[in-house]
Amino acid sequence: MNSQAAVTPEFRFRNLGPIAEGTIQLRPLTILIGKNNTGKTYTAQAIYAAHKALERANGPATPPLTRDESFDVISLINHAATAGAEPASSFVGKFQTWISSRLERAGHNLADRLAVYFDVEKLSELKRWRTGGELDIAVHRRRTETDSTVLFSLSGEHEGSPLDSIDLSGLRETPVVELLDDFLAGSSGAGAASRSELLQRRTASMLADYLWYRHLVPTSGLGGQAHYLPAGRSGLLEAWTDVVRIRLEQDREGLALTGREPAALGGIALDFLIELQQLTSPRPQRRAWQKPLRRSVRVAPDIPTAASHLERLIGGSVVVARGREQVPSLSYQHGKEVIPVQRASSMVAELAPLIRWISDVLGPRDLLLIDEPEAHMHPEAVLAVAQTLVALSQAGVRVLCTTHSTDFLHQVSNCMLRAAQTPSPDSADAPSISVDDLAVYRFERGDPEQGSTVTPVEVDPAWGIPEDEYVAVAERLADETARLLGEAR
Repeated sequence: MNSQAAVTPEFRFRNLGPIAEGTIQLRPLTILIGKNNTGKTYTAQAIYAAHKALERANGPATPPLTRDESFDVISLINHAATAGAEPASSFVGKFQTWISSRLERAGHNLADRLAVYFDVEKLSELKRWRTGGELDIAVHRRRTETDSTVLFSLSGEHEGSPLDSIDLSGLRETPVVELLDDFLAGSSGAGAASRSELLQRRTASMLADYLWYRHLVPTSGLGGQAHYLPAGRSGLLEAWTDVVRIRLEQDREGLALTGREPAALGGIALDFLIELQQLTSPRPQRRAWQKPLRRSVRVAPDIPTAASHLERLIGGSVVVARGREQVPSLSYQHGKEVIPVQRASSMVAELAPLIRWISDVLGPRDLLLIDEPEAHMHPEAVLAVAQTLVALSQAGVRVLCTTHSTDFLHQVSNCMLRAAQTPSPDSADAPSISVDDLAVYRFERGDPEQGSTVTPVEVDPAWGIPEDEYVAVAERLADETARLLGEAR
């Protein structure tokens, strides 16, 4: 089973859009199915907003460590690797206070991210119609059926002690020890008190970063970054004027554009376009002290190779270029010929962002959310997309997608069945997935007064994902055909 499944992020929704109540547990591959207008995209966007809220959580580490506590921390850092010692209870509580403060900030960030990604002025616009209940979104960390920790929520709820066993040995090669030494060695004299206070605050902030990025975030199952590929990707690639506006907004001060404000952009599309632009922008360099504290991006060759199914499908590759406005553009390369994706087929235009995100953006532990990956595609292409997302989920990227395609589900089922088979030379390049790494949720529209329901779909290890609703439609269509043919005779 994929190692990501050891910790399962869980998202709970109440009165969100058309959804009355629902719970989604993110597996390596999570699929949302159901009729239109039942809340699948609402759910995906809310999960994206929650993930981004966690990414943006920060804040001062108050109160900072005292001199006695700082001395104890240095001793613990120097001996933790060999002695396996745990931090003393005298300052574990302070550590937990720092993390709780950041989780509260994540809750505030969630409200902000929801407003941005849904492009609304008031969160009340997201609340389910005809209900007097409150809108709420909560993020849990789940290990077993009985072990669930509330990390943060829109309502402000979170656990008081979210940290598990704390290991400070990873701080030995960072400037934290040097800063602690400087703080403890502070001498009297003009400005000494101010400098000592500054060192104390900086050290506490770096310790809080370490606890956050090395302990809390990884154990939540949300240690990477979230990326959203919205529906209508081919149309967004043609929105070059919007991309230019983004550049103008970012460079407005430098260009002194004070006479007229550029049009504002919002919603999930804005994040997509900004990330597209950054594909050819220089990556910002982190300071040396930040490297061991942030997410370490290790080489993961299995992630780029996941796009091989798509490249074979389009018979070429997708390359990055810059247009006249110096904004990123994607082109389709077939042999020596290179054309803008806007001039390629709709299938190539839809797949181009996914191919480049796999090659240039996605990293281990990241979360990829993609709406309707099968849009505008022949069934044969849909099968290749399903294989690609399965391969990604097994390469260390969590994947969540919405779909209306029975071909997509059928291919995922085949990948699941393949996992139980003895590997053969013919299946060496074919991805497989364990049933434990797969989660499917059905969104069903009930009484308009009650809202949509979210139901986990039981995946049969001996068969695959049930396709009952699609079979029912096919049977109804066949019955109508038989009746019409009978009447014609």
